[in-house]
Amino acid sequence: MVFYRKYRPQRFKDLIGQEHIVQTLTNSLETDCFSHGYLFAGPKGSGKTTLARIFAKALNCSGRVLGKQSFEPCNRCLSCKEITGGKSLDMIEIDAASNRGIDEIRDLREKIRFAPTNSPFKVYIIDEVHMLTKEAFNALLKTLEEPPGHVVFIMATTEPQKVLPTILSRVQRFDFHRAIIEEITKLLEKIVIKESIKIDKEAIQLIGQLSFGSYRDGLSLLEQVTSVRKTLASRISLEDVQVLLGISGEKSVFDFVELLAKKDRKKSFEFISRLYLQGVDLENFTIKVVEVLRKIALLKLGEENLLDLTKEQREQVKNLANDFEIEVLMKMIEKFSDASYKIKSAVLPQLPIEMIVYEFTAPAKIEEQSVNGLQTTEIIENKKSEENSKKSVINDTKSEVRSPKSESKLSKDLWIKIIKEAKAHNNHIAALLRDAVLADTSNNTITLAFKFKFHANMVSGKKNTQIIESIIEKITGSRYILKCIVDPELVIKAPVDPEEELLNGAKEVFDLS
Repeated sequence: MVFYRKYRPQRFKDLIGQEHIVQTLTNSLETDCFSHGYLFAGPKGSGKTTLARIFAKALNCSGRVLGKQSFEPCNRCLSCKEITGGKSLDMIEIDAASNRGIDEIRDLREKIRFAPTNSPFKVYIIDEVHMLTKEAFNALLKTLEEPPGHVVFIMATTEPQKVLPTILSRVQRFDFHRAIIEEITKLLEKIVIKESIKIDKEAIQLIGQLSFGSYRDGLSLLEQVTSVRKTLASRISLEDVQVLLGISGEKSVFDFVELLAKKDRKKSFEFISRLYLQGVDLENFTIKVVEVLRKIALLKLGEENLLDLTKEQREQVKNLANDFEIEVLMKMIEKFSDASYKIKSAVLPQLPIEMIVYEFTAPAKIEEQSVNGLQTTEIIENKKSEENSKKSVINDTKSEVRSPKSESKLSKDLWIKIIKEAKAHNNHIAALLRDAVLADTSNNTITLAFKFKFHANMVSGKKNTQIIESIIEKITGSRYILKCIVDPELVIKAPVDPEEELLNGAKEVFDLS
């Protein structure tokens, strides 16, 4: 039998965690004052169904009925044995995921009228109750409003927000919290002793971390790692667990974060590729990167009391803290957190991480040059470059083009013709040119100023640049090189074609719009 079934708690005292719920339920059993309906809500593997079975067993236990025991099931009477073995006719488990229609609930309503076979109560445990259809919920609602005295409903769900408010108002709700690492570790330590499994304490702690708050997942992982033993007497080390589960060691996580701090793109890409080829679980690796970045951020914020670190780890975190700005750390934490969800669905698992590496190792200033060296495109981003570019931008409301002091000039009329020619060729390019201000036309170079970097990037593309330069050459008879700059404070007023202006005026006078 698998571990999570073999070691499923059978009494209240065997449960680890959820003390607030256990206390309330045991009090209701002691006082013989309990509800006809309960909702157990919480994450998967937190013990909802297990506690529901123990509660059902306690309700029908002969010891409690005869007054010999107050709340703890005896596990010796016929009712307890039948429920433990899954053979009881008075405890019915329904999986709402596969029995979610109105017909199944109608069938349930017909059957609950019959008295229990040999127990005081008939207990219905409905798992994943949020999966019921709206019609099925409405059918269940009537039953919950006026249930027979011998019926108790226990509904379990991982998504309580999907349960109808009218259902919630008729049951007692208990919220199960995700298991903490200490609780899972405590459970695993008990089981390794019972199973005589030799395993390092650090390996148990790693399994606890990888369970992500689920007791069931923790037991499944423990059973999986026992397969690495050559003999029953062999000891399972931390390295064995890491290799089997495809988990990267702590050192590799710190090494990767250090490469990010140095902005070493090449080595970072090689590092990710190596992890992928080694079969390392990149989702888990990303989560560990987030943990390290969080520790660095807390240290920089002066919250060292929140860090549970060894002496060696503290030194590593302190050294890395000197290489990061707090704003960059916060952005990295956000990006890597998002990446951990994207890895499973990504075409290439390493791609989401590589994109983050590219973003955080990119230079602050980007310059693009054509292969032949004749054409230059610059997108200026830093403040100093913006200030310099503003000096060269004409931003008057009349959209007059400043005449350069050089020999090469471009008149306003010619610029309008260029836009018209561009429109005949491609409407999209013409629209981009109308959103630009002619900043300079000196030294056979036309400099266009854009308010938005996106528009500048569009014009700066090699294909669009070649089209615009050929149009300019066609209209002016001279060869110009196109250059784009960005000015966020630019006021745009597109040049107006006199013929178009006259036509618009006529439409307005004669109301032809």
